[in-house]
Amino acid sequence: MYRGTMHLGGVMTVDSWVLSAVRLVARLYFVLLAVGLAVLAAAAVGKIGQSLAGEPTSYVFELGYDHPPLADSARMVEGAPLVTGHDSPRLGSVLAELPQLLPTLYGAVVIGLALRALDLARERGLFCDGLPHRVGLLGWALAGQPVWALVEATTTAYLRSQVLAGATVGGELGPAFGAALEWSTVAVGVGVLLLRSIIVEGVGMRRELDGTV
Repeated sequence: MYRGTMHLGGVMTVDSWVLSAVRLVARLYFVLLAVGLAVLAAAAVGKIGQSLAGEPTSYVFELGYDHPPLADSARMVEGAPLVTGHDSPRLGSVLAELPQLLPTLYGAVVIGLALRALDLARERGLFCDGLPHRVGLLGWALAGQPVWALVEATTTAYLRSQVLAGATVGGELGPAFGAALEWSTVAVGVGVLLLRSIIVEGVGMRRELDGTV
């Protein structure tokens, strides 16, 4: 009996340490996320501002080594899968920043929402009142990945249409969307939304039990 009590105390101590570590990691992540997003936003706004206010003559983005013939105005960067475009340089300079910014922003948002949900679940329990809302936000962010994919694909399609001979935005949009779409992320999002419905039922049962005590 004495040994069991000591063991239980040790488990509680470990659990308390794990909870504290998770909360610390979550808080540090949110601080780093805010700083990182601020830096990314400042850099993106600066480059976009230069493109809008200045007179850009070209833009560079990743095209890959295996690609159709280039338009007469486009040139590959020697030794790199990058292409330099000259058609519509102002808009191209703005859109060329998005393929790097959008995936980073999406990943940071998803991780941030997941940590917020985990932090609340560990602090107040799996069936606390605020958890369904946080889990729902995470689920919709994951299930809504096709929206992010469409924005990214539209940007990619426009850029490719400016540097590839005979290419159009409509013709490039389908392949670009297929490359950006992640069905596994959508499936995880649907699973998280199903988990949210279970948590909602659990919250209702907990309230009923609290009312009978």
